[in-house]
Amino acid sequence: MLTKIPEKHTMEEFKLLGSVAEDFGRFGKTNRKCSRCGNDFEYYKNSSSSQTKCKTTDCLERISRGI
Repeated sequence: MLTKIPEKHTMEEFKLLGSVAEDFGRFGKTNRKCSRCGNDFEYYKNSSSSQTKCKTTDCLERISRGI
C-alpha cells in the first residue's frame, strides 16, 4: 500500500486520519472529529483505493492506493 504524509499535515493529523479510516472500515462510521476545525469526516472506498477527508474544504485529507 502506498501512503505518504502530505507536507501540510503533522504526524498526529496523519495518524488521526488512519484511525478514522480504520473506524469506517470496522464500523462503517466514526465519532472522531477533525483536530483542525472540529468538523466530521467522510470516507470513500473504490476497489483498492480509499480516501479519508474532513468535510471542510481544503482541510485534512488522506488518500491510500493499493496494488
